[in-house]
Amino acid sequence: MNVRGRRCIAAGALLLACTAVLHAQPRPQLEDADAARHTIEQYLGAGPAPWVPEPMGDPGQWKPQFVVATDGSGTHRSVQAALDALPARVSGAPRHYIRIEPGTYREQLCVRDKVPFTLYGGGSEPAQVRIVAGHYNAEPRPRRGVAGSCVADPHADTFGTAGSASVTIVGDAVQVANLSIVNDAMDRVRAGQGYPAGAGESGGAQAVALLTRGDRLQLENLRLLGHQDTFYAARERADAPARVLVRHSLIAGDVDFVFGDATLVIDDSLLLSRAGRRAAGQGGHVLAPSTPAAQSHGFLVQRSRLLAEPGVAVGSVSLGRAWDHGVAAGAWQPALSPNGQALVRDSLLGEHLRSWAASTSRRPFASTGAQANRMAEYRNALLPPAARQTLPEGDGWGSVAGGTSGGADASAEQVLVVRDPRELRAAMALGDRPKIVLVQGRIALGRDEQGRAVGYEALRDPEFDFEAFVRTYDPASWGRRAPQGPQEEARRRSARRQAAQVVLRVPSNTTLLGFGPGAGIDGGMLLLERVQNVIVRNLLISDPHDLFPAWDPLDNGHGEWNSDYDAVSLRGARRVWIDHCSFNDDEPASRQPDVALGRPIQRHDGLLDITQQSDLVTVSWNHFRRHDKTTLVGGSDAHTLDAGQLRVSFHHNLWEELRERTPRVRYGQVHVYNNLFVGRSDSPHPFGYSIGLGYRSAVLSEHNAWELSPDIGAERLVRLLRGEVFEDRGSLLNGQPVDLLATLRAAHPQQQLHGAVDWTPPYRAALDAAQDVPARVRAGAGSGML
Repeated sequence: MNVRGRRCIAAGALLLACTAVLHAQPRPQLEDADAARHTIEQYLGAGPAPWVPEPMGDPGQWKPQFVVATDGSGTHRSVQAALDALPARVSGAPRHYIRIEPGTYREQLCVRDKVPFTLYGGGSEPAQVRIVAGHYNAEPRPRRGVAGSCVADPHADTFGTAGSASVTIVGDAVQVANLSIVNDAMDRVRAGQGYPAGAGESGGAQAVALLTRGDRLQLENLRLLGHQDTFYAARERADAPARVLVRHSLIAGDVDFVFGDATLVIDDSLLLSRAGRRAAGQGGHVLAPSTPAAQSHGFLVQRSRLLAEPGVAVGSVSLGRAWDHGVAAGAWQPALSPNGQALVRDSLLGEHLRSWAASTSRRPFASTGAQANRMAEYRNALLPPAARQTLPEGDGWGSVAGGTSGGADASAEQVLVVRDPRELRAAMALGDRPKIVLVQGRIALGRDEQGRAVGYEALRDPEFDFEAFVRTYDPASWGRRAPQGPQEEARRRSARRQAAQVVLRVPSNTTLLGFGPGAGIDGGMLLLERVQNVIVRNLLISDPHDLFPAWDPLDNGHGEWNSDYDAVSLRGARRVWIDHCSFNDDEPASRQPDVALGRPIQRHDGLLDITQQSDLVTVSWNHFRRHDKTTLVGGSDAHTLDAGQLRVSFHHNLWEELRERTPRVRYGQVHVYNNLFVGRSDSPHPFGYSIGLGYRSAVLSEHNAWELSPDIGAERLVRLLRGEVFEDRGSLLNGQPVDLLATLRAAHPQQQLHGAVDWTPPYRAALDAAQDVPARVRAGAGSGML
């Protein structure tokens, strides 16, 4: 492999090509051309014939020949009995299916030379079906019975590594899905104490959960749990093909917990380094390939997460080491001895990882020279510190009453990388458990699982005809009544279909974080409804586009088209932090809106609306650009339950080329400080006003800066919309001090306007001087600036 040994390649504020910046060892990185030869197709094609695995499909559609249930309701009470009942391998035999009902099955399984079969758990998640055994390498073998009979040496005094396996599969074309395989032999060992007889820090503790010896094996949605040597992917013979594909699975351990001489692909999975067993100062290793020297493909880990449990020290675990199987220390020979090959690519790495380690025969790790290893990385990324950051104390309203932590307490299993709408929706479906969701790339919510745009015709109800709608509800004939009847009902059905496609509900205890350059969400709305403790950061959120806007014949006295989608909408949400995001409509500035019924057809609603008793929200360091009605705090004067809620802080935001509502406030105690407002009259979104003082609002403005075209006067910065209270200090207009309260009073001499809010921020905001705000905000606001 052609590798380069440089330590780290920056690729955006959050994305790193390697993590060696934390540690001194070099981290070989593949060149692009060589990486193109190390793909899943090449690895799975390395056999007597190319193997292109078919999707395993929906287990609900499988018809099992055997069902295992501990209560006797199936065909067998034990999994081994069902495996034994499978026919022997014969050419052309159809696949058999074995479903295991939820429960714990404490048995050591061994199956060899059977027809192709699929072994799968019948629960809704793999944790509901557990196959558990607890044997280990140095454990004395019983005099009766044959432990690990598929592979064990019948004359050995101990189980050995292979014989310790909780599940051993020898054979081809086997599938295993939706269950857990566990070796708990070392579960009671803590900090190097409590090892069973014969085992210790120096050896004997190997305890395999799953051992495979076969070709074209598919393992999907599994939990493989152990400590040392959790998953052993082996060959039946040195010259036998042994291709194994693992997807959407968890493999957990501490030392060499993915090892063997098979050709193994691990895709979109979690490799979890466990804490607790080993004594202080003892590290670990993730991979331990023992690839035959003549084989070019060993282990490929791609699109996966290599993370750790709490308690695993920074830099204490190597990415892996070559398992020089059968080679004594110092006896390794080029072209004769095994030379493990491994590539970790396009994956997320935790800070517990360090570089590759010396081999088991003490061969120093090197990427060149006579004893060169064959292990490298390509285009990996470091788990960003922002993933577990919480809102700092004193940072606005969101920092009080317990603060906002989002998914900071997520387990490693709930740290997810999502790349498309399906993965994003699956992450949100985890519900209120703490989760960190890293958005990689631009995710278009208006696309289906195949990446095809789902547009107007696909979402339109067959009975809806826009031209017919316009003719039906033309005020000249229909009047000013609210639309009703077949066309309005068909429009509403169409709108519901679009909402099901483009509205993403974000649950409580979530951190949603853009990961890498250009990360964002297009064509949809993030809805935080009746949730709490949510963080949304570093995302470009654009073009929530309503294909079926509603016609309100009374709006503004002459009728208006109204869109239903904000980029982000908070409805009854509490303890929320929106930070370092960019918001826009993602359309050409020259585009003119369509017109119907004499009014422009509105396709976009707000960029960020905070309504329906939402409370304790901080909105910081965002960039809002080119929009009309930007941000509401409080949706209606009639929403009397908003009183005492809607406590929101806006700071260090860049509001650029926006018509109005930055923000427009009803009821709320809103703190607007250190923001930069940029506008001009000749913009496609000409400046109207910035801060709207609505009914029963109490806005405190401090140290904000406006940069506006010369024809825009100070009287247009704040608009009175039934508000009676406004306090401002330290603001600047085009670099000069401006008295916003005096200007507002002069514009409304008949209005009694109080110049002091009746509340004090219960936090200490670190205020910048207004003259420093433009430079600071331009340098730091928006996505990609973390």
